[in-house]
Amino acid sequence: MIREAEPRRSFEGERIGLVVKPNSSIAVETAERIARLLESLGIEPVVSEETKSSYESLGAYKSFSLEEEAPEKVIVVGGDGTLLRTVMRLGNPSTVVMGVRAGKRGFLLDVEQYEVEARVKDFVEGRYVVVEHGRLQPLVFDKEHHCSLNDVVLVGKNAKMVRLSVYLDGEKALNIDGDGVIVATTLGSTAYSLSAGGPIIDPRLDAVVITPLNPIQLHLRPLVVPTSYTIEVEVSPGSNDLSIVIDGQEYYDLGVGDVVSIRRCPWPARIARFRWWEEFYERLYARLLSYW
Repeated sequence: MIREAEPRRSFEGERIGLVVKPNSSIAVETAERIARLLESLGIEPVVSEETKSSYESLGAYKSFSLEEEAPEKVIVVGGDGTLLRTVMRLGNPSTVVMGVRAGKRGFLLDVEQYEVEARVKDFVEGRYVVVEHGRLQPLVFDKEHHCSLNDVVLVGKNAKMVRLSVYLDGEKALNIDGDGVIVATTLGSTAYSLSAGGPIIDPRLDAVVITPLNPIQLHLRPLVVPTSYTIEVEVSPGSNDLSIVIDGQEYYDLGVGDVVSIRRCPWPARIARFRWWEEFYERLYARLLSYW
């Protein structure tokens, strides 16, 4: 879903958060520029607790907890992993996140270095659209875990084969003997799922793609299903040990008989976009081809 932001003219007392990729000279230099610009506009920059502990140059700013006290607006400076970690941990579902690319790939972040100052001003003054990206929420051992923006992956340990059964709203859809399975959002369709042979799905669609990982059954192909489905993945008898990986950030061990239930997350990720749809596919293929 796409929503227009509300134009702003008064910023008195406003805070904007900064989350910066660790161990990156480009990211911290960009963050320092952003912080100075926010101060010149009368806005208080605050940094995440991890960012403050990572960079001495940002240590003078007040810190905030992503889980408990995130501001209404947060600027992420880094790569896709930084954005994924930030969105996963956000405790405030109304927070709008702006992404500034300071990583090698950074497909999910659409603001480039050369335009940082202009886009920060747009973000402050409400000249952007909020794209609500759907996410997936896995239930592991009947416990809800963080929602994933890209994908939920079940994969075997030590390169050993696993056996899985996939159910859609209770109906068996796949038996997979192979390396595992990827359950991805449309946004995540251009990540691990694409590398495993899955389709590119336009992120404006409301769908989920299920991509088997190197199945022995050569006839198996990825499935694209509605987000309204509850997807259950059962570890079948005879399977080797495996793990569930949520957006590459959280890992849990699984064994025979365990069932992972995956459903639509009740809170989408709210991302500020400035020209996300302009030349979307040209940018997509350019970044895929230029990634070495």
